[in-house]
Amino acid sequence: MEVLEVDPHDADALAAWSAVHRAALLAARPDDVPVPLEEVRAQALAGRPEREPSELVHLLAARDGDRVVAAARLELPLRDNRHLGCAEAWVAPDARRRGAGTRVLADVRERCRAAGRSLLMTELDEPPGDDGAGRAFLEHHGFRCELSEVRRELALPVPEERLSALEQEARGRSAGYEVVTWRDRCPDDLVEARAALGVAMSTDVPLGGLDYGEEVWDASRVREREGLLAEQGRSSVVAAARHRATGDLVAFTELVVRRAAPDEVHQWETLVLRAHRGCRLGLLVKAAALRRLVAEVPGARRVVTVNATTNAPMVAVNEALGFVPDGVVSTWQRTV
Repeated sequence: MEVLEVDPHDADALAAWSAVHRAALLAARPDDVPVPLEEVRAQALAGRPEREPSELVHLLAARDGDRVVAAARLELPLRDNRHLGCAEAWVAPDARRRGAGTRVLADVRERCRAAGRSLLMTELDEPPGDDGAGRAFLEHHGFRCELSEVRRELALPVPEERLSALEQEARGRSAGYEVVTWRDRCPDDLVEARAALGVAMSTDVPLGGLDYGEEVWDASRVREREGLLAEQGRSSVVAAARHRATGDLVAFTELVVRRAAPDEVHQWETLVLRAHRGCRLGLLVKAAALRRLVAEVPGARRVVTVNATTNAPMVAVNEALGFVPDGVVSTWQRTV
């Protein structure tokens, strides 16, 4: 068995990598929307050195003879957290327990060492009824679970009676704030404020025992990220709370949807700055984002999100909206 890096310009190699990735994800969550090949290609191309990206992206394929049996993605941050390598790996369902995962992990560790990284981070998705094989694999290879989150799903549209009542409650506690929303591209006059929220998002949320430092964000990184979403065929809906007294953005949430498959929406980031918590801003921006999403993406049928088990205020917001648990997502670390 050998592990090779996939050239995103090589259509056949990329298709073989993507087929394993798709099969592994659907085996775990058959109701999820499969990740399209175009999305994989766009992320890989955006992470090439010549693009001067915020992170390098390597796609790795483990071949057993002529067949790709495992796929991995290794991301190496460049602007910050340069001690980290962030990787995920997937093994074809009919090729498991034959050493492919171990072989890929060895290659990932070697690439991290060569890049001067000292810590390897990975994420594990465990749907309801999961057999625990992924957790056992990580524990066997010296990883420690440092952050546990619950995946939740929300059926759309949220009943109008419930949403209106929650909005009324939020407005009663947030008189000093106003909501602004945008689609796909942050307005030029807000992009620096959006970048500041990105910095806070990296460390002002529950991180458990993760060794993760503050990210470096500026307007160019916001635009880089927006450009990648567009290249992947994705669209975003963002709602933010602006403090009237200062004009600062102090809370935001982001919904991301694939244009070609709009039924499944992912709630990516949600943050309320510490100094402005307790004013129901999380609920305020989430309700605003949901309203704009349903109005502009009528095919949206469900929203998927994850929350740290220790983040009681955000969990309460999601439960009030109607999110229900659908498994556990955890983040693991080990030294390289």
